[in-house]
Amino acid sequence: MGQISFDGGKYDVEELPAINKVPIESILKQGSERFVLQTSQGTVVMKHITKRMKLHIDVIRAVRYPGIRELEQEAQIVYPIALAEGADDNAIAEANRIASQLAPTLDLYALGVIEYPFLTTPDDLEAFLASLKEDEQEAMRQMLTVLTRWNYPVDYSSLEIAERFHVQMVTADLIENPTYEQYRALYAVVTQEHEATKRMYSKLGVLK
Repeated sequence: MGQISFDGGKYDVEELPAINKVPIESILKQGSERFVLQTSQGTVVMKHITKRMKLHIDVIRAVRYPGIRELEQEAQIVYPIALAEGADDNAIAEANRIASQLAPTLDLYALGVIEYPFLTTPDDLEAFLASLKEDEQEAMRQMLTVLTRWNYPVDYSSLEIAERFHVQMVTADLIENPTYEQYRALYAVVTQEHEATKRMYSKLGVLK
């Protein structure tokens, strides 16, 4: 089992160097990665959220926070506008409003990310977070951002080489219970292939 240490008290996710593309081989290793955070309450072990757990927790979020899905759909429209160069103050203010409403709901993802201590309910999680110091809570939330989001461009060259030389990079176990990033990265390949096939048939006049 791989292990990566993390000094949450002195580390700011926003200061990470820009990454142009994440190698697909790194994403495919996520299942064995563990992130260790030392806190006043002891050691916390975290992992990348799986697709299965994210979907499960999204249901819990929808029940506990009515309207969350509509708010997330709104965020998909507003955030790009607010982040664009020269965005007006109204767009930025609206993005901040949405972000402040979404923020409390994101803590629930910790149920799928924290491997130790073992937390089973939202009440367990709330009690645990409340026991942490303020800077430890912030470190935890920054790690949640890293371990649950999918917004990276991916370098698929290793996957293409593996396919060319018949080397297996994607196992049955990975397909059965992938991390969320693994699922999104691999599904993107399948989607691109489907789109290319549709374009080809469209040019042939089979599809309109």
